[in-house]
Amino acid sequence: MDLELFFLSIKDFIQTSPTDLVALGWFLFCWIGYSLIVDNYVHSSRGLSARMYLYRIQWMTNVLSRENRVVDVNIVSSLHQSIAFFASTSILIIAGILAIVGASDAALDVIRELPCATQPTIAIWYTKLALMVIVFVYAYFKYTWALRQLNYANILIGAMPQPKENMDDYIPASRRAAMVLTMSAKHMNRGLRTYYFALGGIAWLLNPWFFMIATSCIVWIIYRREFKSDIVTVLNMPSEEKILLSEAQFKSDLKSEKESSDRSGE
Repeated sequence: MDLELFFLSIKDFIQTSPTDLVALGWFLFCWIGYSLIVDNYVHSSRGLSARMYLYRIQWMTNVLSRENRVVDVNIVSSLHQSIAFFASTSILIIAGILAIVGASDAALDVIRELPCATQPTIAIWYTKLALMVIVFVYAYFKYTWALRQLNYANILIGAMPQPKENMDDYIPASRRAAMVLTMSAKHMNRGLRTYYFALGGIAWLLNPWFFMIATSCIVWIIYRREFKSDIVTVLNMPSEEKILLSEAQFKSDLKSEKESSDRSGE
């Protein structure tokens, strides 16, 4: 009987609000599709994640040459605290959404007073809240898995040998630690993306058209930040030696230009 009621609710959802169904499909397509494409098919060496992976390899390679690795462990611990904050925040948000479920009548009365809001049925309203709960539960699991992987990275840093002769023989140990850190960052990024898309889900509480527009804008914002932002430009700058060489060339050209202007003035 409960299963029959469930399918009747789905049928009622499709028949009474096809726009909400289209908006939900667009949200799932953008959220899942973006993560699948960026994480599995787009291997741009100039993207933010790819550049940070190279810096993690450099970091873990430098760890081999240090006897005191307290600084490195402290860096990982600071990352641990940041992810733990988001994980605990996810639990608080889920609790807040469940509290709204208990006060659905009052919440619907407030939404019905808004000029641009639609008038959802109780089944559609619960569907919207259920989506928000699912989104933040997914984010919670991503953050907690990232935390566990950071713990493993701490262990790998502590287990790294201190080479006394040829450091190249121990490069695989540093690469292994860098890969674990990168996997942790990958799951943290997915959790952060989920937070971004959840902001679009808030718009669904008002209007399905707002929901689709907000989801599209979020995809554009995330893409810009991961591939076209200023931080990506900085990370893709040439190495320190090339920068110093460019500065020396710039000073030389500036000096030559000044000398030529002095001669022309005479």
